[in-house]
Amino acid sequence: MQIDPQIGALRGDHAAQRVMREAVAEVVRQCRHDPALAPVLTDLESYGTGTPLSDCTHLALLFAAGGTPRGAIEPFVRRIVRVQRAYPLAQLAFRHQSGPGFHYLQIAGKGRATLGLALYEGGSQSGDAASATFPDAERHDVVLAGGGELGLLEIASESEAHATIMERRQQVAETSVIALCGSARSQVLRTVRGRLLILRLIRFAETPLPTRRFALPSGRLLHRASGDRRESQHELMMALLGRMGCSDAAPVLADVALDARGGSEHFRWQALRECLALDTAAGLRVLSSIADDRADPLARPARNLRAELIATHPQLAGIEPVPCPA
Repeated sequence: MQIDPQIGALRGDHAAQRVMREAVAEVVRQCRHDPALAPVLTDLESYGTGTPLSDCTHLALLFAAGGTPRGAIEPFVRRIVRVQRAYPLAQLAFRHQSGPGFHYLQIAGKGRATLGLALYEGGSQSGDAASATFPDAERHDVVLAGGGELGLLEIASESEAHATIMERRQQVAETSVIALCGSARSQVLRTVRGRLLILRLIRFAETPLPTRRFALPSGRLLHRASGDRRESQHELMMALLGRMGCSDAAPVLADVALDARGGSEHFRWQALRECLALDTAAGLRVLSSIADDRADPLARPARNLRAELIATHPQLAGIEPVPCPA
């Protein structure tokens, strides 16, 4: 493994590491107490609990037509840039992600809401987007710098595996404001002129519908995931149990799949799939129980899956719906 000499030297220099950590901690403290940003963060906490944006005065002003969002954000950016230049290897105490042509820095997260900076670079992000994601969230964007063209998307109709998606193109430049609300609306970036910097506010629904990703322009469903972060974590746990072959987890997964009030339909269906993979007999009994319950919203897909499984594996028809007491 090749290790950069600067990183190698830093690994053994605990005093230098401490200085960097303290510098970053001080910058975070200054940002949180900055007179321009502190009222915004206070409003973000209220907004994250469900307060309407219109009642969060300082936060709403950032995304109002004719607002001055740069006045609140520039001091934050200057402090971050200054500490990063002084300590290039310092780890910033902010969630962030980077990919080809895209970078995101989360300024703060409170409750169900997050406030962050999204930077798009021309080239790799430009052109026709292959897909679009539709989360169940309220989103507000304001352009801080640069310009480009967005495709504003809206689902006109949707079935289990397909959606009819309408698109409207919109040119954006500095101070442009875009507001999207609900699980039927989203946006894709079509072109970028140089770099496009956006201040983004997102608040997920209290009980979010599943997040879906559709192919463009066909509208074919590519992926569906729980819109609830905690439920997504539990879904990953179930998948891990399945990959580890923990057959003793099958009864727990069966209970999750049968509990119509314990989670979303998507979550219950994933539990059923993992149960079937770990213990086919137990999973098939759960599948039959759901399929035979006309009031269960999963009854029809359960009946279809049961028919497909038995058609493919006729021996499954011999499994008793209920275990024999003997």
